[in-house]
Amino acid sequence: MTTSTRPVLPPWQAHGDGPPLLLLSGLGAKGTSWRPFLGSAARHFCVLTLDNRGAGAAAAARPGLTIRDLALDVIALLDHLELERVPVVGRSMGGMIAQELALLEPARIERLVLASTTGRCDAHLAAIFEHWARLAEAGVPARLRHHASMLWCLGSAAMADRELVEPYLRARLAGDRPADYAHQARACAAHDALDRLRTLHVPALVVAGTDDRLMPPAHAHALAAALPLARLARVPGAGHMAYLEAPAAFAREVLEFLGAPDAARHAEVTDVLTA
Repeated sequence: MTTSTRPVLPPWQAHGDGPPLLLLSGLGAKGTSWRPFLGSAARHFCVLTLDNRGAGAAAAARPGLTIRDLALDVIALLDHLELERVPVVGRSMGGMIAQELALLEPARIERLVLASTTGRCDAHLAAIFEHWARLAEAGVPARLRHHASMLWCLGSAAMADRELVEPYLRARLAGDRPADYAHQARACAAHDALDRLRTLHVPALVVAGTDDRLMPPAHAHALAAALPLARLARVPGAGHMAYLEAPAAFAREVLEFLGAPDAARHAEVTDVLTA
């Protein structure tokens, strides 16, 4: 059984005023999971967040879901909002969606930020996603599943910070949709855009935490090397959730790349993590 490629208009929200900026979230996460970066970005942009199919308030995912399907949903939103050109920031699975979006509609991407993501899942990363899918399908309690995945997603410094860990787990539990999570995880496992990205002439920033256990720095190096107009920014000490673990450093790199005025001064944390 395969999913339909017919696009589904995702639930969306707008935050702040200014030119549009599109944020794409990671596996199992709703659009507003971008806090605290969301608050920093909304100082400069009208930030658009959306719930990917299978997360938040979005429609259910289906077996055979692909990253391309999710990118087509984003295009449906851009069409609905009559946005011809927009900068896009995607993290993890959202970074995979952003790649497919840019390959499908390169003229609509003003600038591209790919954070904590990969252009191709190798055998190890694909096996992790498949394992997470099977745990969700097997009925393993949500707190145990998300605590286990957190060991891959947070770096050493973040794991020692209870004020970060507990809100992170609460947010994951609040949005838990096990069947949909499994479908999204398998879509991630099948992602492979690396060779196609060599034709994409869009200004790009690849952001990677130096302590990312899920997608080690080699993934970011390969991604930056494949994109003709890309540069690589490293966030020292951050794991896979660099936007959350080192919010000021992450915001500074991304906002400066996007051309936000006084990005360094306005990169402080302005929001809290919520579900």
